[in-house]
Amino acid sequence: MGKYFFIFIIIAALSLPACGGMKTGGAPATLKIGLVAPFEGLHRPLGYEALYGVKLALQERNLAGDVGGYQVELVALNDFDDSLEAEAQARALIADPDVVGVIGHLSSATTQAALPVYRKAGLAVVIPWSVAAEVDLGPSGVVSVAANLAETEAQLKTMGQALGFEQITPLTNSGFDSISAGTQALWLDTEGVTAGEMLVSLRQAGITLPVLGQVEAGSPQTLQVAQEAAAGFIFVSPSPDPRQVNEAASFVAAYQALAGFPPGPRALLAYDATQVLLEAIKQSISDKHIPVRAKVAAALAMVHHQGLSGSIAFDRLGRRVAAPVWIYQITDKTYPGALVTP
Repeated sequence: MGKYFFIFIIIAALSLPACGGMKTGGAPATLKIGLVAPFEGLHRPLGYEALYGVKLALQERNLAGDVGGYQVELVALNDFDDSLEAEAQARALIADPDVVGVIGHLSSATTQAALPVYRKAGLAVVIPWSVAAEVDLGPSGVVSVAANLAETEAQLKTMGQALGFEQITPLTNSGFDSISAGTQALWLDTEGVTAGEMLVSLRQAGITLPVLGQVEAGSPQTLQVAQEAAAGFIFVSPSPDPRQVNEAASFVAAYQALAGFPPGPRALLAYDATQVLLEAIKQSISDKHIPVRAKVAAALAMVHHQGLSGSIAFDRLGRRVAAPVWIYQITDKTYPGALVTP
């Protein structure tokens, strides 16, 4: 498919009770939110995992008529997890005046490329996954429901120290020459497919040191590629496995019914991100019941939401306050594996 990008619209076409929103011909008025993620290419599975979390949140809120009487539709755009595509898709999204907010993107590079476009248009943005601490969220209109990569790295290294790993050596694609004699554990900070390939190469080289992984290394694709070589791999996640959260039992069942496969951590955080955006839209609706981009963006920072990932509130820079993290270990060839902490 090359660099061609496309737009497809997924409409949460569920009936809404008449709840006071503006109507045409007796039907509830509609508005739109966007989701930008990779729906083709190497990271396609990650985009679709997030997609169904967003769709489920919309389905629930539309059935409840809980967004000021509006029916909310979803415009989902494919960015291939590519920075140039991310910027192009952001421009395509803001061209639709009915779009009042966006969930996206799924990587630091694509998020950073698209944010200036959204800011110029005054479009509210909820980032659903960990991005680099250097990604500028402030001062308003952009929030993240995930711990940033500096926070996740700190938590994972603290765990490594608790396990007695005083010397942790970063792994690179250039080979294993950097692994010194005193190394007690290895550090992997790359996307999932590459992480899986590196785990396989390590084991083929007879290197059995423990491996700790940053957020993107802790991907379902890592396990798919590495298979047995992923055994014992420890990684950090900004979201829990929904199947291990008691409060998420109904979410797991509903997601499975909608998507046809079980939800993972990205699904849960995308669901929470959507709930935050919908709440901001609801709070922004004036007496005239007309959501305006600028009002939605301003309302984001004030949202307090009890999500499946815990309490969600934001500081003045749009960062999640006390953003939680979870650490997992692959033990039985299943993702994300056994919970290590909390």
